[in-house]
Amino acid sequence: MSATEFRDLCGMAEFRAAVALQVAVWGEGDTPDPAELMMVIQAEGGLAAGAFAGGRLIAYVFGSPTATPGVQHSHRLAVLSEARGRGFGVALKWYQRRWCLTRGIRHVRWTFDPMRTVNAALNIARLGARSATYLVDYFGAMGGINEGLPSDRLLVDWLLDDPLVAAKSEGRFVAEEPKDSLRIRLPDDVETLMRCHREEAFEARLALRDSLRDAFAGGFHITGFDCVELTYILTKDGAA
Repeated sequence: MSATEFRDLCGMAEFRAAVALQVAVWGEGDTPDPAELMMVIQAEGGLAAGAFAGGRLIAYVFGSPTATPGVQHSHRLAVLSEARGRGFGVALKWYQRRWCLTRGIRHVRWTFDPMRTVNAALNIARLGARSATYLVDYFGAMGGINEGLPSDRLLVDWLLDDPLVAAKSEGRFVAEEPKDSLRIRLPDDVETLMRCHREEAFEARLALRDSLRDAFAGGFHITGFDCVELTYILTKDGAA
């Protein structure tokens, strides 16, 4: 693959390419963000950026301003299947961090499916985001790759000037897990489970929902993710 350029989207052709990318990633049953909406939100201070290889959009990130000054909501992050495993997703998130910090934005929020290990590895382990908020069936019934399952989500907080986040952005060593932490494990091979065994996936969803909600009610926060053991690492009061 040719050299990759990371930059803001420019012009309706690139916004339409972002629509096509969403459909390719989430499936025909999903409702993509319209090109016109992305263009307008970008014009009003939001972020619509992508990774381009040979002039072709292969990944994109989309975020909007919120009612709280200095806080952005990050709505979408997507990488084409052919380009996965090459670090484009995490590189776009670091682009987003730089973009936000230069504009006085120091807090980014977004949601992700807590049962998908790839997302947990990126959002928690690689980026240093944290969570103590579980949203039950947040988007209601969905199509595409999410069809047939409750759209449960974790709301994560990404504190851009947190020393942990700064260290991860530079690839520096991060402190070891506290001894009093709690671990919650994800099912093995989640992607196959969600794609081929929907009844088992549904039961796994409910079990994870109960475990995480109970932990949050007990004062625990997600502060890490073990990519080998496929477990969330939770500590009290968000201590890392």
